[in-house]
Amino acid sequence: MDQAYKKDHFSLRAFGSDILIYSFGQILLLAFGLVQSLIIPKYLSTADYGYWQLFLLYTTYVGILHFGFLDGILVRWAGKEFEEVKREVSTAFRFLLLEQFLVVGVFALALIVIDLPFRGIGLAVLANAIVVNILTFFIFIAQAVKRFKLVTVVNISKGALFLLLIFVLFAGGRFGYGYLYIATIVTGSVLVILFAVHLRDSLFMQVTPEKSLRAYGKENISIGLFVLLGNFTAVLLTTVDRLAVNSFFSITPFAQYSFAISMCAVIIMFVQAVSLVFFPYLSGSSSELRCRAYQMLRPAITIFWAEMLALYFPFTAWVEFYLPHYVASLPLMAILLCMIGFSSQIQILHVNFFKAYRKQRMYFTLAGVSLACAVVLYLLAATLVGTLASIAITAVISSLLWYLLNEFFLRHSVSMGTPEVVRWLLVIGVYAGAFLVTSALVQGWVYGMVVYLAVFVVVTGTVLKSEVIDLLRLISTIINQNEA
Repeated sequence: MDQAYKKDHFSLRAFGSDILIYSFGQILLLAFGLVQSLIIPKYLSTADYGYWQLFLLYTTYVGILHFGFLDGILVRWAGKEFEEVKREVSTAFRFLLLEQFLVVGVFALALIVIDLPFRGIGLAVLANAIVVNILTFFIFIAQAVKRFKLVTVVNISKGALFLLLIFVLFAGGRFGYGYLYIATIVTGSVLVILFAVHLRDSLFMQVTPEKSLRAYGKENISIGLFVLLGNFTAVLLTTVDRLAVNSFFSITPFAQYSFAISMCAVIIMFVQAVSLVFFPYLSGSSSELRCRAYQMLRPAITIFWAEMLALYFPFTAWVEFYLPHYVASLPLMAILLCMIGFSSQIQILHVNFFKAYRKQRMYFTLAGVSLACAVVLYLLAATLVGTLASIAITAVISSLLWYLLNEFFLRHSVSMGTPEVVRWLLVIGVYAGAFLVTSALVQGWVYGMVVYLAVFVVVTGTVLKSEVIDLLRLISTIINQNEA
């Protein structure tokens, strides 16, 4: 197919189909996560649950250990056909294996030699790091060449296998957090093996490389370094609140706070699904179509997030009945859900547009400035106020600051004026304000949900009427294309 045509053609049918496929997988994964949330907090002590959440928190940072190599591959391969990148897969895999075992080995040796209080959890995280980064390599291949059915199968298998291992462990009376570490590593290892078998023809292909292994790795690292730094800074921005809680509070408050933020998964998972699918399509589109995509996705993301806030009200009833020792997490969850109004825009729109326009350094700079400001705000909140609520509020403020910086620096690339930035800030603020007021003042989850949904319908039907009409037309177009 002609390359110029590809850049002027954003396939609504393919994009919509891939989002539905991947989102279906994320919904199943969410169902597995909800079952886990019924089991793990129920049968683990609050302290053990806190240590389990610490392991998950530190695991989010292990992507830094590939130094941007995988990000460089994704940027270079995004939007291509598999046959175009097949010959590189073997070389990329060999470099990644060599680099991972070398880097992780050095860190593991340092932890063994230096007697640190967190040595046990550190070694577990490093063991998981190799598995996570190799699995990420395979997922990036599938993502780049738009094989989202494969990514969906992997995600479903990951959730199902981990859940099965939890059942086996807990049925055998193994309730410690250490067993969950092992279950996580085993789950990832099984998927790596299955992926390797699936891609064995290209993974172990005998090819004559055009450049040395070192030069190949250096080239991809140079492309992906600032993507990595930007993404890592973004991860720090979205997790620094938990680092602050871990630093200034005991393990029990950390568990309460972690429970609140982990229960926001229903929105976060869908956001991740759209973001993952969006980049390969965005990368292969023209600037005009990119602007159109931005204008269509922003209201879609905002309306989806605002509508999902209604799920908070029945969720409170479930927690009060089944996990009463986590009731203190509910007000924190209400606040953190407002943060997602900004972070979802950042993850789907901002991150992908900075990558598509190759403005990784600017993205990293803005994320770095936002992180520096966030650290100062968290230190002030922890030392001057010293409550979990103050940390949650700071998380919302930090996300807002980051959101605004990105919006103002992207506005020329997406043909958006300052009044439009202000307008959408007010829209998100109205939704969030209505939700917080309703959750704080209305007694009873049924009444709370009804009141909030009434406000949601009024705001959406008046302020965003034109956007809703455009979205309905877009959905109709996708449906008609699929039926054609």
